[in-house]
Amino acid sequence: MAETTLLNLRPTRLIALHYYIAWVFLWILAALSFLDPTRLIPDDWTLLGVRLQSYAGALLGLLGLAAVLFAEFKRLTIRYTVTDSRIIRKDGIVRRKTNQMPFNKIERVELDQGLIQRIFNLGDIVLDTGEDTIVLQSLGNVEVVQAELSRQVAAHDRKT
Repeated sequence: MAETTLLNLRPTRLIALHYYIAWVFLWILAALSFLDPTRLIPDDWTLLGVRLQSYAGALLGLLGLAAVLFAEFKRLTIRYTVTDSRIIRKDGIVRRKTNQMPFNKIERVELDQGLIQRIFNLGDIVLDTGEDTIVLQSLGNVEVVQAELSRQVAAHDRKT
């Protein structure tokens, strides 16, 4: 019998929140460096006719951009697939890690949400077999996903 895909999911941007915070912080530092309101570095300090503050601002801005690109890359390389018989988590592009868990082995479907996650209907779902665990991190509409997973686990529990 052919396997049917029920859900294809990716984590929300919350999974890489610390990179986005770093991006904002670095861009604020870059703007302050360009403006140099404290005049820590004299304006006559230049390299190839460009103020050193400009180099520092450009470097900080590029680091901030790199943080955002890395966050998006990290988020887009994680995929969760729910079929009618198992759950698959795939991570990475160059070095691929795949974890599969059949529904008939799952003992527990747990929803993990903090206060902010509850407000925005986000969260993590922990699937446990007693021996192995898969965490579906930073999902949107998490209660709907949890209900579907619980329904599939119950359906496979009745078959055995």
